[in-house]
Amino acid sequence: MGCHSKYNLTSWVDIYPTDTIFRLPTPTDDNQHRPLVVDIGGGKGHDLKKLLVRHPHISPGRLILQDLLDILKGVDVGPAIKAQPHDFFTPQPTESQGARCGHLMPHFRRCCSFDRFHIRTLMWHLDSVRSRFGMKKGYSRLLIHESLVSSVKPLSKVTASDITIMACLAAAERSEEQWRRLVASAGLNVIKIWRPVQSLESNIEVEAT
Repeated sequence: MGCHSKYNLTSWVDIYPTDTIFRLPTPTDDNQHRPLVVDIGGGKGHDLKKLLVRHPHISPGRLILQDLLDILKGVDVGPAIKAQPHDFFTPQPTESQGARCGHLMPHFRRCCSFDRFHIRTLMWHLDSVRSRFGMKKGYSRLLIHESLVSSVKPLSKVTASDITIMACLAAAERSEEQWRRLVASAGLNVIKIWRPVQSLESNIEVEAT
């Protein structure tokens, strides 16, 4: 995961306009202690660190790094990022309720090889309709940084990846339509798919319905 993040040619912060995170509608009960970004299954925190480099003004503790306890042991993320042990197949902790932005980052791609049931279960725990600790409607966003086969002029590197994992693993990259259906089946809605010209991955921006 660390190597993928370090050597990935296009960082997620170069795909998604991160300033948007600070311009989302603010609810009447907003306060400075509400989580800003929760990196779900975030490994050692490499992607949150990229966000912090771009936005060093973020208050300490408003960036939450979630992963299994064994992964987080000994992790050094500094005072700005709070490490929070969490199994993403279980409901979100109270502390992470209503975060402004949730991230399923590049390392989550390895988890996206799970079947639809497991991925839908993960998303259900982020849906405020099914979980009172999920996304806040009209306020929260979920970003899925993932490879997908576009419906129009898909990149050759994406189709090559699709063929490779078909031959090696009897699997496939999901198409744009498959991602839209999967997100909708979890009670969520795709706002926009951010597609950089030469990046293997896109950012799927999702909101609660």
